[in-house]
Amino acid sequence: MTTSGKAITRGRRQILAGGVATLLATVTSPLCAAPSHTLRISAQESSILFQIARSRNLLVPSLHDSGFEIVWSTLGHSPAEMGQVDFLSDVAEAVPTFIHRFFPDLALYAAEGPSPHALGILTRKDRNITSLAALAGHSVAVAKSGSALDLLILSLQQTGLKLSDIHTVFLPEPGCLQAFRNGSVDAWATFDPFLTFGRALPEASVLTDGAAAGMHYNRYYMADRNFVRDNPQTIPLIRAGLRDAATWITGNREEAAKILSRQWQNMPDDIVSQVLRNRNFSVRAASQSDIAALEAIATRYTAAGILAPGSDMSTIPLIG
Repeated sequence: MTTSGKAITRGRRQILAGGVATLLATVTSPLCAAPSHTLRISAQESSILFQIARSRNLLVPSLHDSGFEIVWSTLGHSPAEMGQVDFLSDVAEAVPTFIHRFFPDLALYAAEGPSPHALGILTRKDRNITSLAALAGHSVAVAKSGSALDLLILSLQQTGLKLSDIHTVFLPEPGCLQAFRNGSVDAWATFDPFLTFGRALPEASVLTDGAAAGMHYNRYYMADRNFVRDNPQTIPLIRAGLRDAATWITGNREEAAKILSRQWQNMPDDIVSQVLRNRNFSVRAASQSDIAALEAIATRYTAAGILAPGSDMSTIPLIG
């Protein structure tokens, strides 16, 4: 082979080697690799930060780069659903007191709030209930597993009343709304977005809110501690995504209201905007102070006969 022939052959080999190297680099590049793990998130329709993070694609890129594909679901009212996901959307402050005994592996990893103005008690104007003491003997609709019930208990305590002094009607939130509108109940203890929607009704009057009752009303974010133990990198990524969603809402409230309006059955934008004003979207890691708050709620619920004695909130896992 001539010298020029050897040079050509050597050049072809270099080109081929370079092409193979480039191909391998492309195939093995983390940016192009398909996610190898599934991460399941269940979010309520009222989970504002998760809904905005999902609509603005604030979680997928970082989790994808870490090898995770998100599978979303809507968290309903069935407690069983809470044990079938890796991350649970924000739940009302009181909810962990109900679910801990059934799902002891659900850990607190973040808290949002406080937002005490996102809770309130509405009364029908035609019932002439103008004070908390006047609730005695009247019917009040409330969901059993959330913080609106805690608001009702605390508000009654301010005037020396107990749940036994009123007619408590336990219904899911849509049922509470219907009962309030058709006059089947005299009052309704509720939370946003139902509170802001309800207070705009012509028949409604606001009796009190969470701030007047001295409540914090934090929202808690929970995760399966076994999943987090095996995948600890997911916690800072999701916290960062939630904070990014909060920052985006602060700078884009009108657009945020439009996004949520579409998800909330076309609720009027002005009502959604008020819901956003009622919420404090500060996100932090959960702490022992949250466990103490849950213990206080559990004590109130046990005294009211809502929780069985012996509910121990101190064993709820914390993820720092």
